[in-house]
Amino acid sequence: MNKIKIHLFYIIPTLTWSLTSYADYKTDIGYTDLQTLLGANTPNGAGVNVLHIESSSVESTDPTYPIYSPNVNDPVFTGKSFTFPSVASTAVSGHANWVGGIFYGSNAMANGISNIAVYEANAWLNSIALYSISAPFNGSRIANDSWVGNDSTQAGLILRLTDRETQLTDLIQIVGMANSQSTNPLLSNAYNVIAVGRTDGGAAYGSSQVDSVYIDGRTRPDLVTPEALTSAATPEVSATAALLVQTGHDAGLNLSKGSNSITGVGTVYDAERAVTIKAELMAGADRVTHNTSTTANISDYGMNGHLSTNGLDDRFGAGQVNVLHSYQIISGGEQNSLEDGGSNNGNISLNGFDYDNAFGGEFGSNKTATYKFSATTSSSLTASLVWNMGVANDANLATTLHHLNLELFDVSANSSTALSASTIDNTQNIWAQLVTGHDYELLVKSGEATNFSWNYALAWHINPTTPPTPAPVPNAIYLFGSALFIGYRFLNAS
Repeated sequence: MNKIKIHLFYIIPTLTWSLTSYADYKTDIGYTDLQTLLGANTPNGAGVNVLHIESSSVESTDPTYPIYSPNVNDPVFTGKSFTFPSVASTAVSGHANWVGGIFYGSNAMANGISNIAVYEANAWLNSIALYSISAPFNGSRIANDSWVGNDSTQAGLILRLTDRETQLTDLIQIVGMANSQSTNPLLSNAYNVIAVGRTDGGAAYGSSQVDSVYIDGRTRPDLVTPEALTSAATPEVSATAALLVQTGHDAGLNLSKGSNSITGVGTVYDAERAVTIKAELMAGADRVTHNTSTTANISDYGMNGHLSTNGLDDRFGAGQVNVLHSYQIISGGEQNSLEDGGSNNGNISLNGFDYDNAFGGEFGSNKTATYKFSATTSSSLTASLVWNMGVANDANLATTLHHLNLELFDVSANSSTALSASTIDNTQNIWAQLVTGHDYELLVKSGEATNFSWNYALAWHINPTTPPTPAPVPNAIYLFGSALFIGYRFLNAS
């Protein structure tokens, strides 16, 4: 078959990467609170194999190409095992070293990660281009992509391959937005990835019109962190995902009600599936922040025309990642809907998630899923519903995007409090103030007239405090600094 051949065009920036300047983010994103809660039992990503994907710092015509490797001899990586499954790197990339330090280095939240497969971006995209897809190298669960590219000829192909990878192997792909407003067809425009921006709102946001499937108007990013560059923000989310994957995998059926066996990956429990991790991260995020490591804060979430039809702020997505809240969600365990035999008549706890592997009315599956709860104190609800876009595993790569809606219904008042019903996104989200003493139903509903069978993950976090009033939900690439540009042209070669 034809291979994807990528040519890089670039300008090298003059920047000094520093890990020490990024130490305080751990307090701002809830990791310090998690450590206070768990102490020595705080997860650190142990046992989670990962991919570190980097663009080369020289173009493919340069005789020293490619340069994309962390410095494996850096003391910050002591005890780590690095593998280079594609092309050998001829020299150390300062950017790769910086990103790796934040993702899995000795000072990182996920410093327990020990097996890292490092790919040059060109080689990685070619590795997922085979129609009979194989599992990521060494059964890796998370891929960090702190790079962006642009393409006008085969962007749709690359995006379909990226989305197919997550759908078939449950690979959690964390990708960065550009650091300024520009088109982002690679890779943040994919549906099944987790796109990361910045808390200051200065990074690119929104999607690009690539074709009839990858369209303009979708909400990107999904999450933000308090960093000046998305190159740093992205591995912070990747590290957070690693803590959740470790938690869900180690707990097994103590937190999950089901699992899936993936060739080359092994057992993946419901709590650690790609859609579940994405939902847990988004539902746990902070819509209002009080950062100490930066003056950047979210204070006007969803205001001034920035609220999207899927319940997110078009600049910040679900908000700033909060490690503690997402951990509380996953540790709340899987809780079935009323229709799927949920215990206690479908009532849920303050934190939790559900993975439904058959929804939509076909083959006897339900078209509505009901999750009941009561607001016993002043509190707010954040909830995120996530499902993958399907991509056929053949030469046609045909796509399937089902429509699901998420509603919060106030049973006591007999009225709908919030409805997220975007027809172009694959997440629906609610942030709502709850009325003390009222009973509620969180409802997942099919948005299609015909029956189908698909899976979804729902995660929720009920915060029993007096939060700022949420905005109403309506009814229904530069990562290395401003001096660097990387463009791509994709050509077929036999």
